[in-house]
Amino acid sequence: MITIFRKTRQKLLSENNMGKYFKYALGEIILVMVGILLALQVNNWNESRKDRIRENAILKELHRDFKKNLQQFNEIVAVHEKSLRGSNRFKKFINHPNPIQVRDSIGKYYFLAFNGVSYNPSNGIVTSLISSGEYKLIKNDTLRNYLISWKDALEDYTEEEQVSNRLWSEKIEPFLIDNGDLANLTNPINFKLITTMKFKNLTQRHIFLLRNILRSIDQEPLQNHLNEIVRLSKTE
Repeated sequence: MITIFRKTRQKLLSENNMGKYFKYALGEIILVMVGILLALQVNNWNESRKDRIRENAILKELHRDFKKNLQQFNEIVAVHEKSLRGSNRFKKFINHPNPIQVRDSIGKYYFLAFNGVSYNPSNGIVTSLISSGEYKLIKNDTLRNYLISWKDALEDYTEEEQVSNRLWSEKIEPFLIDNGDLANLTNPINFKLITTMKFKNLTQRHIFLLRNILRSIDQEPLQNHLNEIVRLSKTE
């Protein structure tokens, strides 16, 4: 093709036909520019196609992981609700005039009251997308915003759980270990222990923190993040 163009220009020059030569040269330049623009357009289209393929893969991975995260969250919430009910029942029985008479109920609700569960969702995909910048491939602005703010929403919620778990690990459990008989839960010393004012106060504090956890579900955006990420990441 280049050889043909060169021969044509040489022929026009040899004919001393400068008018036609300049017109031809201009046409040749325009043709080259059109070719370059077409090549760029094809390249852009190809890159866009690759981006959409990658976006679709990202959305599928997000949807899969966050469906599991949402399911786990609902299970954790159910455990906290059950723990709160158990704690209230436990509080009632340790305030019984004669705890020995209700020791079976105390034992039952003790294990329901103090469980120490925590929400630990899968964060690998979000962390990877944010650190690599691949989240920008997601065309949905709302979904991108939920992913960017996911870490903060998660931290706001888990702070409540961490406070509750520290109460157990730093206050309640050491108190039981130092003063009770964990090898023999039916030992009368345990029933005397749980009727002390200190243990009753610790139990009341535990109930208060459980209520804070459940209240935070309504006040904090974590559950909404989970629901929306699952919804918005769903592909056809």
